[in-house]
Amino acid sequence: MTATIDLARLLLEGYKDKAGQEAVTERIRESIHRELRLNAELATEAANVHAREPDLARALLTEMPLDMFNAVSASGLPLANIFPSAWNVANDPPSTYSERLKNIEKVSELVERAYHRIRIQKIRNQVGQIKDPRSIGYLRVLLGQAAKATKPSA
Repeated sequence: MTATIDLARLLLEGYKDKAGQEAVTERIRESIHRELRLNAELATEAANVHAREPDLARALLTEMPLDMFNAVSASGLPLANIFPSAWNVANDPPSTYSERLKNIEKVSELVERAYHRIRIQKIRNQVGQIKDPRSIGYLRVLLGQAAKATKPSA
């Protein structure tokens, strides 16, 4: 927790400085993107092994990092300022779960939904709730879409 607070302070200090604001915003975007990509891969692996090895799937999901998102949240920086772009599932529809994604209109909302679903899955794992494997599938699609949407422009 201390590391998260220290990182949050560092982000906030850099963001307050107008000269460094753009650089800090870009670092946050890149770090969130990397965290989302890793979590998307973990969710994909968990979805693939869930039927054969449910304990491994739970372990993979439990180990999903939230460090950067937690630091941004603790800093109080608005996600809408960090990821201001519009987003629409119709622009790049996944094969499943499009209906559940249709109400998301901004990249910031997509990122927040993805991290909330990670937290929900972690809590389910902690309390031993067995959930329909579709919830892992939804998490996988959500994280994949968020990783694509946050990819820094080249």
